Amino acid sequence: MIFYKTSSFGNDFIEIDENDLPAPGTDKRLLAREICARHHGVGADGVVFYRLRDDGIQFQIHNRDGGEAELSGHGMAGLAAVLHERRLASSPLLLHTRSGPRQVTWLGRDGPVFQLQVEIGTADFDDQRSFPFLQEKHESYVMAGLEFYPVSVGNPHAVVLCPEEPAAETLPVLGEELAHDLHFPFGVNVEFVHFSSADSCRVFFYERGVGPTLASSTGSAAVFAVLRRLGRVQDSLSIDCGADRIAVSWKQGIFIHNFTRLICRGEYFQ
Repeated sequence: MIFYKTSSFGNDFIEIDENDLPAPGTDKRLLAREICARHHGVGADGVVFYRLRDDGIQFQIHNRDGGEAELSGHGMAGLAAVLHERRLASSPLLLHTRSGPRQVTWLGRDGPVFQLQVEIGTADFDDQRSFPFLQEKHESYVMAGLEFYPVSVGNPHAVVLCPEEPAAETLPVLGEELAHDLHFPFGVNVEFVHFSSADSCRVFFYERGVGPTLASSTGSAAVFAVLRRLGRVQDSLSIDCGADRIAVSWKQGIFIHNFTRLICRGEYFQ
């Protein structure tokens, strides 16, 4: 089975054309778990399964644990890079996701690195399906001992604002506890945010179905949406992910300025 692998700010994905699946009816959940395994598979944070349609591209994303997610900005960026490499689509690219249509625009290329603009969409602070505990006039809630702001940007997030930079070794444990809290019927992605300046912050990402990740575009969008609602930022934000910075902006919706590296094309044996 032919696959491609990409990485956006260290958040890596495998892209598979559904026409290349081993057989009709292939169990995508099982395949995602096996191929994403770091030591026994190819290794990745998730798998994008895609199919060309007359009106765009069908986009389906599975996390490392096999569970299907609603949306992934870096997954969409990785797919856009692959489709550009395969000359199968033009810009802007229309992707049909579980959260609705999203656009990815190619901005340039430098060798294996693609520069892209990725549409995340608008923020929903009233998503009762993902957050059945929501109450009127409440912005933040406390669960698992953490105060957080719930927001959906195509998928559910709990944004934790940290007045002081937290101890790095505690974040994976805290993130896992909140991500699996039973108050979230579909689980939740968690972001720990510490401001470093008026328009920049450092974020630790804990992704549902994956665990700690080096970056997350929907996580970055969720952080931006919460901070913008609270009046902490205006229409742009720079997020420090360590070695990289993610630029988030508002243009009648939330957009990510993305850099994606096309890593390899390979063949996976089952």
